Amino acid sequence: MSDLMVKVSDAVRNLRYLLNRGYPRDSAVNFVANHYRLPLNQRHLLARCVFSRREVTEHRRKSVGASAVQSKRLGVDGYNVLITLESILIRKQVVRCDDGYVRDLRAIFGKYRVSPATPRALTELLRIIARAKPSYVELLFDKQVSRSGELAGMVRQRLEQMKLKGDAQATGGVDLKL
Repeated sequence: MSDLMVKVSDAVRNLRYLLNRGYPRDSAVNFVANHYRLPLNQRHLLARCVFSRREVTEHRRKSVGASAVQSKRLGVDGYNVLITLESILIRKQVVRCDDGYVRDLRAIFGKYRVSPATPRALTELLRIIARAKPSYVELLFDKQVSRSGELAGMVRQRLEQMKLKGDAQATGGVDLKL
């Protein structure tokens, strides 16, 4: 195992220790990342993928399988899911996190741009949604990200082409709405 991997493994263990004892996430991530002098990508790994036992339990409690959305309304955080799918398609790093979710480490943070991978990622996402058979799907995109309205329009066209009932919107407070 490389020196960096040993450092990251130790950092993950130490961050988990602090989080399990109630230390504030941002402070604990910064403290551990600084202590181990981790590069930016590994800092993102700590921030996005390491959770306390309480957080893991809460995330898993909110998780539902595909069968649970059949004939029900489904809301999707468009950027979150689309960026992760694009990352997989273009072979960028994704990680299975403590809570079982797969997350990308690209750190887009409001700088998203439609790429050549976007149409394929969108098609794959909508195929997965179609197989789950929700009664209606709504993909929400953070309006503070440039061109969110255009991306929502592209999604609406794809929904129509695939004959899926639903909508896509650029809106504020995506996390709160979902």
